[in-house]
Amino acid sequence: MSAMSGVSVSKPEQSHGVESWQRPFREACELVAPVWPLDQWIAVNPFWGMRHLPAEQADDIFRERGGFSLLMPAAFYREAWQQGRIQPEDLAASVAERGERRDPSWYLEWLDRASVLRPHKPEKSHAGVTMSILDTFKGDGTAEPLGQIVNDQVARVCGAFFDRRQARWSAGEHSSGESAGLFGFWLNSARQDLSLDFTTGLAGVRTFFRAVPDDRNQAVSQATEALRLPDDELLALCHSLLLRVNGWASWCRGLDWRGSLEGRASDQLGELLAVLLVWEAAALRFASVVQKNQLERSRSGHGLRQQDRRPLWVWQRAFECGYQRTLFSALKNRTNNSQAPEPPPAIPDAQAVFCIDVRSEVIRRHLEAVMPRVQTLGFAGFFGMPVAHQRHGPFEPVRRLPGLLQAPYRLIDTRGNLRADLAENRARDQREITRETVRKAKYSSLSTFTLVETTGLAWAWKLIKDTLKRGRSRPRPDDQETLLVHELGGDPLMDPEKTALVANMLRGMSLTDGFAPLLVFVGHGSHTDNNPHQAGLECGACGGQSGGVSARLAAKLFNDPMVRAGLSEQGIRIPDHTWAVAAEHCTVTDRVTFADRDRVPHTHLQKLADLEAGFGQAGARARNERAESLRLGEGQENGESDSLTAAMETRTRDWSEVRPEWGLAGNAAIIFARRSRTRGCDLAGRVFLHDYDPVSDEDGQRLESLLAAPLLVANWINLQYFGSVTVPDVYGAGNKLLHSVVGGNVGVVEGNGSDLRTGLPLQSVHDGTRWRHEPLRLTVIIEAPADRIEAAIGRQPDVAALVDNAWLFIHRMGDHGIERYYNGAWHRVA
Repeated sequence: MSAMSGVSVSKPEQSHGVESWQRPFREACELVAPVWPLDQWIAVNPFWGMRHLPAEQADDIFRERGGFSLLMPAAFYREAWQQGRIQPEDLAASVAERGERRDPSWYLEWLDRASVLRPHKPEKSHAGVTMSILDTFKGDGTAEPLGQIVNDQVARVCGAFFDRRQARWSAGEHSSGESAGLFGFWLNSARQDLSLDFTTGLAGVRTFFRAVPDDRNQAVSQATEALRLPDDELLALCHSLLLRVNGWASWCRGLDWRGSLEGRASDQLGELLAVLLVWEAAALRFASVVQKNQLERSRSGHGLRQQDRRPLWVWQRAFECGYQRTLFSALKNRTNNSQAPEPPPAIPDAQAVFCIDVRSEVIRRHLEAVMPRVQTLGFAGFFGMPVAHQRHGPFEPVRRLPGLLQAPYRLIDTRGNLRADLAENRARDQREITRETVRKAKYSSLSTFTLVETTGLAWAWKLIKDTLKRGRSRPRPDDQETLLVHELGGDPLMDPEKTALVANMLRGMSLTDGFAPLLVFVGHGSHTDNNPHQAGLECGACGGQSGGVSARLAAKLFNDPMVRAGLSEQGIRIPDHTWAVAAEHCTVTDRVTFADRDRVPHTHLQKLADLEAGFGQAGARARNERAESLRLGEGQENGESDSLTAAMETRTRDWSEVRPEWGLAGNAAIIFARRSRTRGCDLAGRVFLHDYDPVSDEDGQRLESLLAAPLLVANWINLQYFGSVTVPDVYGAGNKLLHSVVGGNVGVVEGNGSDLRTGLPLQSVHDGTRWRHEPLRLTVIIEAPADRIEAAIGRQPDVAALVDNAWLFIHRMGDHGIERYYNGAWHRVA
């Protein structure tokens, strides 16, 4: 008899051989959202795997399988009602939208009762079919439940397996690691762990693991045979097990996701799930009759403990209606306001292209106020340049494009001289070797006692400077040359290929004529120190990197005479007097730094100086606007105080600063429209703004591309922040003060925890008193005919799933106000 055999606790609907378990096994893996390494961190919709289900149904599944809810506690909505953020008309609109027959007053009474009776956090419960046998093993009052012990053991093995930088005791140099996979590495570790019988309380569990097949698929087959669950229950169990170690599951899913983008086979999440299923089978093997009966009762009682969540969803939707009411009102007032700012002239003095990032809305608004003859545009911050950036030295290429896209090109730093390049590479190689030597010594088991004594003085000055906050901020974009080549083969791009890149970029931002003498591509980046989550404050469209490199490449290609000749043949004629420059907006200080100034023609130097002055004034106004939220006081009415400027600058180099800026906290909407529709509106830094001219897009292809890329990126950002607030214990990164970095850039753990913490740190969404991010699903507003929007959605299955299942809300700017699309029809809402 197999070591995995045991007493069945439920009658199977079918046997589970190798073929039968694969479908629920794979489906469970697909339910997990990926994450990216810390140095490439991008916001990810943590519910991406559930997009094919209505949001409310996904909430029920998470409560059943993970013991948590996607919504805030009732007290949160009660406070929003009392503060006026939810008005009676918002509640009435939410009730009417659902077709509920109850009067809104019933929901008020329900909220009062729920705010008092229900706990702040939902109770941890694995109800119904997802109840794991691991949950039946309870400690004696001092020991941890077996489920938590298993989670910690699996997480520790994952930490050892995926650590390629910090680990100094290499576990046999991964002799059972990379070649055998995570499952083989874990199985070998479990067989050798002499403490496992004692820590788990399962006498003989190591003997059990010795009988487990080395082949992963055979091991899973035996485990599922022992569990004897029908497909739907096996799927639920697999998903529940992955949610127990959500951080490492998400990391494995990210490795598989990126492997797929790069054409590599990767099944790390399948390896992890195999580990968890074998543990489940082991627990079943050692379970007592009482414990198995307890599991059977739990499964047979499926659904009895579920509470009706519909009233809380009514309040969540009312909360969202409250924000939409203020947004629609601002847009309506802009349209009807006779005092609205004049649009820029047909040929502006300058054009500035910003990332659609919500932080750009603030500085764009202020730049237009101080320089009315300047036109600003919104476009994805990588400016359509899908590249991996190869820096000098021993560094891997860094992707500078959205995580959903491949990088077909590589941008290589060069000094334009092969000998100079080689010399600089050798110098950087040597510096990296030195750093790695110190790094290894720091983690060595013996040298840690002598390293401080021998090298302490060498680090003293740096520690003093860091403590006094006198370190240097990140330098301005350098002026070195770059070479653009194909990722495969390494051949330089031909002129037609460069032309296609620029043409797609200009059409994507609806800029094909009316070029100003000066065109500025404004990337953005966040300059901070000692911040593992810095990439989360950088440009998400650039893969968690700053946008300066992409801006420089876009400007370089735009200025290329051969590219301009090619554009002219396609009907895009750029005047000879138009020159493009690149700049980078520091989102901590709101300072804008220009690159390649020495290449600007002398005829444009005064225009550039004027624009720089305008950016300086706009930055000062933006700092004033953000000062209160950062608790830095307020600036002066017509300018800013020197202390505010200094305080902002200090935040870029203060290694003790847990909140250098608020990032994208507060994001709530995205608008695809001409800037004339929103120019002059104070959108409070909460709206992604992407230029879109419906007149020049009759076939709707451009709109479809916007929904397929920028919209999905905005959705990922929006729901990443949403989950970090509503489910911080699962989809938040916890307290920054307790973080320890794992594996160099793998992720962080909190305190003595073992599971990776995904999402945003608490300090990024909460100021210590209240939430600075309000959990709202994304409001999408499009300036386009209704049939064009419907057709574009219909051709994009992922977008259609998000719309149909209420993970976001689609609206259009119609002739008679704002209309919302749901249930296959358009309904006027404002």
